[in-house]
Formats: sequence, structure tokens, C-alpha cells
Amino acid sequence: MTRSYSTIPGRALVAGIIALATSQGDILAQGCVAVRGAGNCAANPAGMTNMLDSKWFASVSYRWLHSDRHFVGDVEQTRRHEIGNQVVNDSHFIDLGLSYSFTPRYSASLALPFVHHDRSSWYEHTRTNRHHSQSGGLGDARLTFSTWILDPAKLPSGNLQVGLGVKAPTGDYSATDTFNTVNGPVIGYVDQSIQPGDGGWGMTLELNGYQTITHGLYAYGQAFYLANPRDVNGTPTKSGNSRGNPYEQITSVPDQYLVRGGLGYAIPWVKNLTLTLGGRIEGVPVEDLIGSENGFRRPGFSVAIEPGISWMPGHWTFSLSTPVMLYANRQRSVADERWTNDTGVFRHGDAAFASFLISFSASRTF
Repeated sequence: MTRSYSTIPGRALVAGIIALATSQGDILAQGCVAVRGAGNCAANPAGMTNMLDSKWFASVSYRWLHSDRHFVGDVEQTRRHEIGNQVVNDSHFIDLGLSYSFTPRYSASLALPFVHHDRSSWYEHTRTNRHHSQSGGLGDARLTFSTWILDPAKLPSGNLQVGLGVKAPTGDYSATDTFNTVNGPVIGYVDQSIQPGDGGWGMTLELNGYQTITHGLYAYGQAFYLANPRDVNGTPTKSGNSRGNPYEQITSVPDQYLVRGGLGYAIPWVKNLTLTLGGRIEGVPVEDLIGSENGFRRPGFSVAIEPGISWMPGHWTFSLSTPVMLYANRQRSVADERWTNDTGVFRHGDAAFASFLISFSASRTF
């Protein structure tokens, strides 16, 4: 029997959950702190799509960031902008996602990310003029199996989806480009923050929940953690050479995390239009959940306020969000601490963050 979800609360909830699910992975990239995008979030709305008599769910998303604000701890290094030697990352991401629902509760999702990065700096080149390095291609893919805790076919007022997955090292983690040095052009490895992949197999845990509060208003919450057991990936770093830290010569394969939550509201005078407002925290931990923390990483996190809008005409969902950073903290790495212990001189590396990001996604059920 075909079900009807034409009422504002029902369709708004479906639209909101689909839009939120397709955008959860959209901002897993915040600049020099290498929180990479890994395709559309695999904590997917497969259970919800069954309510629309669909088995398949496909999505494409685009996001952009401009990272140029440097922090040491939570102190912004405004002097970098004054003298013009800040590092700037411009990153573009296109993510393709495909989900299949085996039953109303159980589903599988595949996420394929594609990236293009442009990075400009002084220290990686002549140290007197700004030059660019670039990278691009396929990133690290994810395959996730998910289940709703409650039966979504009954359209409960609240539910929680749990996803377990694997991240494959399909992205290039040793990409190179030409660097303009005082001795002329030199081929070298690009910075960790613009490597398309990280070089390690990973395990993911994802949570995706919602709760109806009242007519047209619901709360949502999501969490994502990527555990990368591999220690280092063998790619040399430029940061290690420039800073002279003996513990930063090889690139680390760090964990990643994201937590977000907020409220969604269905605009009663515009059919199938939903507004969302929430907060999010994302970052790279100082220490991994599994494995060691050797090599070079820029641990840290950012906190943002995240307004968004979604529209669901028929089986389509379109969503736009613009997270705005409120707080950033480049934490001390294990390499910083070890170098401090060896020399007796306090060490604390910096990292650049983006002031805001723009993310757009389009998805369809079949």
C-alpha cells in the first residue's frame, strides 16, 4: 500500500532528516587541520526513504572552503595577515553517494569523494613571494552499514540510526607538485592538508538521531568518528624540514571526528521548506583511539554555528548550509611535546582555519 506523507510535520521531518544526513560529511575539511571529506554521510536516511516507497537513495554535494586564519592554541595569529605570509587553502569537494535499503531498518551506503585543492604560501617556496601548489582527484571512499534502532516504517516521533563502516585508502596520499624555490623549480610532496587521501584503512562509527518536539519542529543530533589504526603513511613533510622538528618528518594518519546538533522547523506557509539551526564541533584528536601518534599532524578543532535550509519537491531534496566558525583551537601535537622535552624550549605549531564554509547538496530517492 502506498503511504502518504503530505502533511507538513511528516514531509518536513523526512526532508529534514534526508538533508541532514546528506550533509553530515560535507564539512569534514576545515583547512590546515586535515579533516577530510569522505563523501556524503553514510549515516543515511535509508529508513526514511522507505516511507517514500523507495529502495535507492542517490546524492551529490559540493562544498568550498577558504582557509587563511592561523591559530596557535586558541589565539589567532593576526600578524600573519598584516605581513601577508599566511597560508591559504582553497578547497573544492564534490561527493557522490549511493544508498540501498535492504529493509526499512537496514541499509548500506557507498560514498565517493572527489577533491581539488589550491594552496599558496611563502615558506614552502622562495620564502619571499607567494606561490601555489595544487592537488586533486579521488579521495578516500567509505562503505557503511546502518540500522535504525526503532522501526521507521511506523514513523515514530523519534529514532536513532547507528552506522558501522570502513574507509578505504583510495585517495592519493603522496601527491606531488612543482615548488618554486630559491634554487629553481623542485618537485615535492604537497602539504598534508591538501593530500586527497591519508593512506590508511579506517573504521567509522556514525550516529544519526531526531526527535519531534511539536508540530513542525524537531531536534536532530549526529556524530561521526573515524579511527585510523595506521601510524604513519611514509610521505615526507615540508613542515618538518621548515620547523626542524625531528618528530615531524613523516606524515601521520590521524583520527577524525564530528558532532553536530540543533533544531529544524517546517515553514508552514511554504510547502516542504525546512529551516535548520545548530552547532557543530569537528577536528583531529591529539591521540588516536587505536594505534600510535608518531609523525606530523596538526591536531585541533573548530566550533561553528550552522544555519541551513532544505526544500523537498517530490522525491528530490535540496539543501544549503553555511557553517560559520565561532572558535578554533590548534592543539599541541605529540611531536610538539616530544621536541619540547628534548630541547627545553616550548613548542606549539600553528594551523589555519576557515571563517566559514558553503555546502550544497542534491539528493533523490528511487
